[in-house]
Parts: sequence; structure tokens; C-alpha cells
Amino acid sequence: MTVAGSNTASAYRSYGAKRLAEYLRLELERADGELYVNGERLADDFGRSPAEIERLLRELSGSAPGLRISLESDSPRPVWCVSR
Repeated sequence: MTVAGSNTASAYRSYGAKRLAEYLRLELERADGELYVNGERLADDFGRSPAEIERLLRELSGSAPGLRISLESDSPRPVWCVSR
């Protein structure tokens, strides 16, 4: 027996990662191109701590279906590039 959407759900390690990926997809549609984000900005928008957002971005990097998430600047305030 297969559950609808099970392939998508299995692509994420956690519900938080799935929610963040969905959020980033919506923001990417609004941006109409590349999106540059950091944990602090997303923490405010997403309702999580910056450290938790950074952990989720690392988790999603290279594994989020339909998204390319790459670390652009590894500094005390890392910047991530999100694209399709």
C-alpha cells in the first residue's frame, strides 16, 4: 500500500525541514530568481531560533526536492543561496 505524497515526505528528515522547504519555495516564487537568506532573517519569519534554521538549511542542502540550497558565505552569519 502506498500513501499519497509519501515520496515527498520521505525526502525530509523532519517536519521542520519539510516546513522550511515549503516556506523557501514560496519565498523563491516571490523573488522570481535566486534568494539569499541567513538564519537570523529566517528565524524571524519562520518562528525558530537562528541556530535551528542553520541546522535545517544544512540538512536541506543538496536534498530538498526542487530546491538548490548552497552555502555562499561561511561566516558568523552564514548566507545561503536558494534557487530552483
